[in-house]
Amino acid sequence: MIPRVRPSYNGRDFVAAMLPRSQAEVEAFEAELAAYFGLEHAITFPYGRSAIYAALRTLDEEGGEVVQPAYNCVVVAHATMVAGYRPVFVDAQTESPNQDPAQMVERVTPRTAAVIPTSIFGFSFDAAALCREIRRRNPNALILVDCCQAFDARWRGERLAAQGDAALLAFGIGKPMTTLYGGALLTHRADLARRVRRYRDAAFRRRGWGAAWRRRFYFLASWLALSAPLVGLTDWLEHADTPLRRYLLTLRAREAIRLPADSQTLMLPLEAAVGRSQLGRAAALMRRRREIAAAYARHLGDLPDLDLLAWPDGSTFAIYAARLRRATKRPEVLATLRRRGVQGDTVLSYVVPNLACYRAEGYRGDPFPNALDWSRRVINLPNHPTMTDEEVRRVCCAVQTALTPPERRR
Repeated sequence: MIPRVRPSYNGRDFVAAMLPRSQAEVEAFEAELAAYFGLEHAITFPYGRSAIYAALRTLDEEGGEVVQPAYNCVVVAHATMVAGYRPVFVDAQTESPNQDPAQMVERVTPRTAAVIPTSIFGFSFDAAALCREIRRRNPNALILVDCCQAFDARWRGERLAAQGDAALLAFGIGKPMTTLYGGALLTHRADLARRVRRYRDAAFRRRGWGAAWRRRFYFLASWLALSAPLVGLTDWLEHADTPLRRYLLTLRAREAIRLPADSQTLMLPLEAAVGRSQLGRAAALMRRRREIAAAYARHLGDLPDLDLLAWPDGSTFAIYAARLRRATKRPEVLATLRRRGVQGDTVLSYVVPNLACYRAEGYRGDPFPNALDWSRRVINLPNHPTMTDEEVRRVCCAVQTALTPPERRR
């Protein structure tokens, strides 16, 4: 079984996770992260969503609006609501999973406290132009460029992370680089960094001694569970009615507007140590993702029932996405992939304001047709740097089989 996600650990990561670490490790990681992006400040958090929450809590506009994509990870809206703000949703584009830039600008008003332009799947976009137009509409709105799926994505050579007032990063095991869990806020603004750091240090708590051992267990468990000998068992446990499946569904957080119980804690030193190890080879990890995506483009581009995305140069391919021409085929295609030993997925199979927990909050209006179309037709294929060329070939063969009518299969 080729998993949809597999952590890219090496021996240095293992040493980083297992040896005792001091709080100085977190400060060193923040300094190295800021230097990597050429920005002045990096502030770490237990999740990317925690960075959103903290940044909004430093604003004196509680009850204001935060403009963000409707086709997006639901935790962005959750962090907005829990911080005391109201999401204002924007449709996706027809040919891009990212927000419609014209509609995003139109939704900015004097009530807008913040705007969150987002790279979905690591799909790059002209963040500089969008930020300029947002500032023309409301120069006081905080612009948080969401790079949680993009990391070092660029548009015409310019980093997306450098275009707004701040950028958001996330470091889960499926991201371009990992700290096991974790996230960060990057900014060039000293005043914003000072406010966010002061709020984090006052409101967030240090975790007890057992947290580090639980993270070490998670490091080992995630490596073993997604290794070649055990990933088939993990896949079965995930799809059967098991505690693992129920736990994963809870992590996806679609049923209720909430943040995790540990969302207001500080990054662990061992997580920062893993992050420092991973940061040193982040460029190589992203290069391998691009190589895999290029192979998919070569081998899957002519399939009549599959539309490949026109990924702009500078995209990170953090999650490889393509679209089926017929939404009704998706369950069958994913089932065929699984039978052929490939975990396909639909990471974003919903439109946030259409979820029950947001409809209960009064979201009833805009239909978001493009977002709905993406949520129904998109499929995600494995694209992690540990994949071998043979595994990439197997994925291509499985997709070709899944999209070939039974009577034409050999």
